[in-house]
Parts: sequence; C-alpha cells; structure tokens
Amino acid sequence: MFFDLDDTVLAPRATNPWAAFKRDHQLPAHLLILEGIALHPPHEQARLYQRLLAYEQALAASSEVREGIPELLERLAALGLPTALLTNNHRAATELALQKHSLAFTLVLTREEAPPKPSPALLERALEHFGLQPHEALYIGDSEGDLQAAQAIGLPVWFLATPHNPALQPRFDDPAELLRSLMQDWG
Repeated sequence: MFFDLDDTVLAPRATNPWAAFKRDHQLPAHLLILEGIALHPPHEQARLYQRLLAYEQALAASSEVREGIPELLERLAALGLPTALLTNNHRAATELALQKHSLAFTLVLTREEAPPKPSPALLERALEHFGLQPHEALYIGDSEGDLQAAQAIGLPVWFLATPHNPALQPRFDDPAELLRSLMQDWG
C-alpha cells in the first residue's frame, strides 16, 4: 500500500496551504510550486526555494495526523503488508511530520528521490523497490496529481475525502471505511 502525505496521511486543512503559497509568491496557480519557481531568474529561484523549505517545515510542525491513519497503518502491518509514503514534499519536512506523529512506513520517497507527482516516477520507484507490478499495489491519495501519476502506470488509486476532492473516485470518508472496502475487495 502506497500513501500520499498531505491531505491523506496528514489531516486536510480548511484551506489549501499550497495555493496560498503560490498566491503569496506570485507563482502560477496551474503549475507545481517547483515549476513556478523555475520560471524566475536564478537569484530569485534560490530565495523562493528557501521560503518553500521554511514553509514546508512550518506546515509539518503544525500538522495533525488524519484520524484513523495510525490504526490503518497498524492493521496493514499486522497483515504483513509493506507500506510506502510517496510525497512531493522535501525530505526534512516529511521526516519532521513522521516523527511528530510517530508514523513509520517501510519506504519513504520524497521529491529528492524522483520528480514530483503528477509524474509517476515516485510510484515507479516504490514498485521497483518492492519488486511489484502496478496491479499488485494500491495507492491512497487525495488529489488530481495523485490520480494522474497512478493512471500513467496503471496503478489502482483510491482517495481519502477532503473538502477539495469531491469528484475523485473511489473516495472514502475516513481510513476505517477505506480499510473495510480494502478487506472486501482485496481480501
């Protein structure tokens, strides 16, 4: 089982902090933050990237784990299923959030290991690490980027509900509902 971090493992926030960062730093709304930063001259890129790193650290420090995620991860571990966390976040911010919430995954991949989603590269690296084909894994995410990454390689993808993803399917209100469906569908 592969998981996204923000709005999946971590509780969704009332407003999208990434949209706010883009707005506050005049980055194009339709691009990934890193793509928007790359449009700026090199001296501005360095400044914006440092601000992004600080922002990610602050978000990780103030994060809350999504209710039911620790129990879901415990159940998957009890079943002997390895887990991977695949995030566009920076490694240091990711580790801070995982430590804060005492969460452990078999594998953690960040944007330092592969291009960010919607590229399927993080998912492909996880499949390679575990020696799996796409149909042998399941990705749990929350966004259109997660959908695009999974669809690009034929990896099944399910979604945890957020205020921002009502159209994504299959969509589960909470991790307990997802686990019930997982046990029925994947046995």
